[in-house]
Amino acid sequence: MSRNAYAGKVVLVTGGLGFMGFNLVRQLIDADVKLKVLSRSWPPMPGNIETVLGKATFLHGDIRDPVLVEEAVEGCDLIFHLAGKSGAAASNASPLEDLDVNGRGMLTLLDACRRLNRPVKVVFPSSRLVYGANEKQPTSELAAAAPLSIYGIHKWTCEQYLLLYGRLHGLRTTILRITNPYGPFQRPEQNRYGVVNWFIHQAMQNNALTVYGHGSQLRDYIHIDDVVAALLAAGVSSQADGMIFNVGSGNGVSFLQMAELVVKKAGRGTIKHIEWPADDALVETGDFVADTTLIGERLGWQSRIPLESGIADVIAKYRQMDPSEPWAQSS
Repeated sequence: MSRNAYAGKVVLVTGGLGFMGFNLVRQLIDADVKLKVLSRSWPPMPGNIETVLGKATFLHGDIRDPVLVEEAVEGCDLIFHLAGKSGAAASNASPLEDLDVNGRGMLTLLDACRRLNRPVKVVFPSSRLVYGANEKQPTSELAAAAPLSIYGIHKWTCEQYLLLYGRLHGLRTTILRITNPYGPFQRPEQNRYGVVNWFIHQAMQNNALTVYGHGSQLRDYIHIDDVVAALLAAGVSSQADGMIFNVGSGNGVSFLQMAELVVKKAGRGTIKHIEWPADDALVETGDFVADTTLIGERLGWQSRIPLESGIADVIAKYRQMDPSEPWAQSS
């Protein structure tokens, strides 16, 4: 990120205390911005909000609250809209709640921008789950949207809301379809998504890592620092306006290989194979690797952190954060 490009900007991060949001906020705090953070969660690490967020203005509440959202968006130059529900299988079990939080939340934000702040730019992290099963890999942005989950449908719907508000009202928007992010500051209890993080927590507690079937399906895992770099690049580049980009490593790694790397780097944990649960089998997309040619050409972005060293980095950070735990002494 060019710090000069962000100097003096008023930036809002919705969902700023979630996994992705908190990592983004930590980067923005070090830039010369006036930062607002809207979240209904609390910090994912010890300490009070002021200690965690520094000079940021914290707005505590729900993205569906129009009064709160109006207060948040007014005067902003840039919004990173990260608030919402996650989890493919979970969304199929509670479709109306997923629609309400993700769909109504997005429209609440966009309509406040339309009425109060049309010059603002909105950057939105979508998901690889907007794509369907595709035998040909890697997958480019031109591949058909064919989600297998309510979550994927609502991500795609939010993309369409953003593009429509761009066409009708001139809002500047950028959409990033992110693959499988991992990194520090995901809450340990959040095990319905962010499987690499969940496996890291499990391995550090010397528990079994559960692999469905043979674990041969390919995934594209990307470190959160690379994701944040993509978000920041999209936020200040006019070349990103109105665009949809894949954000991934561009490398396919089998699910089993990923689990084995976690056990190896943690020095703890085991691997257990079980049959596919029915709910998860329904949303399984098969192999997925992102084609990141477009974002490389437009924004000069590419992932820089290999999976093996990325996993080692996350484990080291957790050991530093809580050295009193027994696993913190493992090598």
